Amino acid sequence: MMKSVGSRIQKAASQIRQTFLGIVARGDSKALQLKGFTDETLQEVELIQHVGFSSFVPDSAKVVVIPLQGKTSKSVVVATTGGAVVVNVAKGETCIYDQFGHQVLLHETGIRMKGDVEIIEGGLTVEKDIKSLAQISDKTGSMQQMRVTYNIHLHGSSPPPSVQME
Repeated sequence: MMKSVGSRIQKAASQIRQTFLGIVARGDSKALQLKGFTDETLQEVELIQHVGFSSFVPDSAKVVVIPLQGKTSKSVVVATTGGAVVVNVAKGETCIYDQFGHQVLLHETGIRMKGDVEIIEGGLTVEKDIKSLAQISDKTGSMQQMRVTYNIHLHGSSPPPSVQME
Protein backbone atom coordinates (compact mmCIF):
# COMPACT_ATOMS: atom_id res chain seq x y z
CA MET A 1 0.00 0.00 0.00
CA MET A 2 2.72 2.50 0.99
CA LYS A 3 4.68 1.61 -2.13
CA SER A 4 1.64 2.36 -4.27
CA VAL A 5 1.04 5.71 -2.53
CA GLY A 6 4.72 6.61 -2.85
CA SER A 7 4.63 5.74 -6.54
CA ARG A 8 1.59 7.96 -7.11
CA ILE A 9 3.19 10.87 -5.25
CA GLN A 10 6.37 10.50 -7.27
CA LYS A 11 4.38 10.37 -10.52
CA ALA A 12 2.39 13.49 -9.56
CA ALA A 13 5.56 15.35 -8.49
CA SER A 14 7.28 14.50 -11.77
CA GLN A 15 4.48 16.28 -13.64
CA ILE A 16 5.14 19.56 -11.79
CA ARG A 17 7.64 21.70 -13.67
CA GLN A 18 10.36 23.12 -11.43
CA THR A 19 12.12 26.47 -11.78
CA PHE A 20 14.72 26.39 -14.56
CA LEU A 21 17.17 28.53 -16.55
CA GLY A 22 16.35 29.57 -20.09
CA ILE A 23 18.04 31.50 -22.89
CA VAL A 24 16.30 34.42 -24.61
CA ALA A 25 15.62 33.67 -28.27
CA ARG A 26 13.69 36.92 -28.86
CA GLY A 27 13.96 39.78 -26.39
CA ASP A 28 11.50 42.45 -25.31
CA SER A 29 10.52 44.39 -22.19
CA LYS A 30 7.20 42.62 -21.52
CA ALA A 31 7.23 39.12 -23.04
CA LEU A 32 10.06 36.87 -24.21
CA GLN A 33 10.55 33.90 -26.47
CA LEU A 34 12.80 31.42 -24.66
CA LYS A 35 14.84 28.33 -25.37
CA GLY A 36 14.45 25.81 -22.60
CA PHE A 37 15.73 22.25 -22.35
CA THR A 38 16.54 20.16 -25.46
CA ASP A 39 15.25 22.45 -28.17
CA GLU A 40 12.15 23.40 -26.16
CA THR A 41 10.74 26.82 -27.17
CA LEU A 42 8.50 28.83 -24.88
CA GLN A 43 6.43 31.59 -26.53
CA GLU A 44 5.36 34.91 -25.00
CA VAL A 45 6.66 34.26 -21.48
CA GLU A 46 5.80 37.23 -19.26
CA LEU A 47 8.74 39.22 -17.90
CA ILE A 48 8.17 40.40 -14.33
CA GLN A 49 10.18 43.54 -13.50
CA HIS A 50 10.31 45.83 -10.46
CA VAL A 51 7.96 48.82 -10.49
CA GLY A 52 9.88 51.84 -11.76
CA PHE A 53 12.36 49.76 -13.75
CA SER A 54 11.85 48.59 -17.28
CA SER A 55 14.51 47.06 -19.46
CA PHE A 56 14.61 45.37 -22.83
CA VAL A 57 16.13 41.92 -22.36
CA PRO A 58 18.58 41.19 -25.20
CA ASP A 59 18.73 37.97 -27.17
CA SER A 60 20.96 35.25 -25.64
CA ALA A 61 20.56 36.57 -22.09
CA LYS A 62 20.06 33.94 -19.37
CA VAL A 63 16.78 34.04 -17.47
CA VAL A 64 15.25 32.40 -14.40
CA VAL A 65 11.91 30.88 -15.36
CA ILE A 66 9.27 29.99 -12.78
CA PRO A 67 6.42 27.80 -14.03
CA LEU A 68 3.43 29.03 -11.99
CA GLN A 69 1.38 26.17 -10.54
CA GLY A 70 4.07 23.88 -11.98
CA LYS A 71 2.83 24.46 -15.55
CA THR A 72 5.24 25.43 -18.34
CA SER A 73 2.41 27.25 -20.13
CA LYS A 74 2.04 29.58 -17.12
CA SER A 75 5.71 30.49 -16.81
CA VAL A 76 7.11 33.90 -15.86
CA VAL A 77 10.67 35.28 -15.98
CA VAL A 78 11.80 36.87 -12.73
CA ALA A 79 15.52 37.52 -13.26
CA THR A 80 17.93 38.05 -16.14
CA THR A 81 21.69 38.19 -16.64
CA GLY A 82 24.35 37.83 -19.28
CA GLY A 83 23.64 40.55 -21.85
CA ALA A 84 26.38 41.65 -24.26
CA VAL A 85 27.31 44.46 -21.84
CA VAL A 86 27.78 43.55 -18.19
CA VAL A 87 29.02 46.02 -15.58
CA ASN A 88 30.86 44.58 -12.59
CA VAL A 89 30.50 46.58 -9.39
CA ALA A 90 32.57 46.72 -6.21
CA LYS A 91 31.32 46.10 -2.69
CA GLY A 92 28.51 48.52 -1.80
CA GLU A 93 28.05 49.83 -5.37
CA THR A 94 24.93 49.79 -7.52
CA CYS A 95 24.83 50.38 -11.26
CA ILE A 96 21.97 50.90 -13.70
CA TYR A 97 23.16 50.30 -17.26
CA ASP A 98 21.99 49.48 -20.75
CA GLN A 99 23.34 47.47 -23.66
CA PHE A 100 24.68 50.64 -25.33
CA GLY A 101 27.25 51.23 -22.57
CA HIS A 102 25.44 54.06 -20.74
CA GLN A 103 25.47 53.77 -16.97
CA VAL A 104 24.64 55.43 -13.68
CA LEU A 105 27.04 54.16 -11.02
CA LEU A 106 26.33 54.81 -7.35
CA HIS A 107 29.60 54.37 -5.51
CA GLU A 108 31.32 55.31 -2.26
CA THR A 109 32.23 58.89 -3.21
CA GLY A 110 29.19 59.83 -5.30
CA ILE A 111 27.47 59.21 -8.61
CA ARG A 112 29.27 58.63 -11.90
CA MET A 113 27.38 58.73 -15.17
CA LYS A 114 28.56 57.50 -18.56
CA GLY A 115 26.78 58.85 -21.66
CA ASP A 116 25.04 62.09 -22.55
CA VAL A 117 22.39 63.42 -20.15
CA GLU A 118 19.29 65.16 -21.48
CA ILE A 119 16.61 66.73 -19.29
CA ILE A 120 13.39 66.75 -21.33
CA GLU A 121 11.07 68.26 -18.71
CA GLY A 122 11.96 70.21 -15.61
CA GLY A 123 15.06 72.15 -14.71
CA LEU A 124 18.34 71.54 -12.98
CA THR A 125 19.14 73.04 -9.58
CA VAL A 126 22.64 72.66 -8.19
CA GLU A 127 23.62 73.73 -4.66
CA LYS A 128 27.40 73.45 -5.15
CA ASP A 129 29.95 74.54 -7.77
CA ILE A 130 29.72 73.32 -11.33
CA LYS A 131 33.00 72.36 -12.98
CA SER A 132 33.60 71.33 -16.56
CA LEU A 133 36.65 69.82 -18.26
CA ALA A 134 35.19 70.86 -21.64
CA GLN A 135 33.19 73.77 -23.15
CA ILE A 136 30.06 75.22 -21.54
CA SER A 137 27.47 76.66 -23.92
CA ASP A 138 23.94 77.99 -23.97
CA LYS A 139 21.64 78.65 -26.93
CA THR A 140 23.66 81.77 -27.91
CA GLY A 141 27.24 80.54 -27.67
CA SER A 142 30.02 79.21 -25.50
CA MET A 143 31.68 80.77 -22.46
CA GLN A 144 34.94 80.81 -24.46
CA GLN A 145 33.25 82.93 -27.14
CA MET A 146 32.06 85.28 -24.37
CA ARG A 147 35.65 85.66 -23.09
CA VAL A 148 36.99 86.43 -26.56
CA THR A 149 34.27 89.04 -27.14
CA TYR A 150 34.93 90.68 -23.76
CA ASN A 151 38.73 90.72 -24.15
CA ILE A 152 38.63 92.61 -27.46
CA HIS A 153 35.72 94.96 -26.73
CA LEU A 154 36.21 98.74 -26.64
CA HIS A 155 34.22 101.71 -25.35
CA GLY A 156 34.80 104.47 -27.86
CA SER A 157 38.50 105.33 -27.93
CA SER A 158 39.32 103.68 -24.59
CA PRO A 159 41.75 100.76 -24.50
CA PRO A 160 40.55 97.13 -24.23
CA PRO A 161 40.04 95.79 -20.69
CA SER A 162 43.25 95.74 -18.65
CA VAL A 163 42.26 92.49 -16.96
CA GLN A 164 41.54 89.86 -19.58
CA MET A 165 39.10 87.04 -18.98
CA GLU A 166 40.80 83.67 -19.00
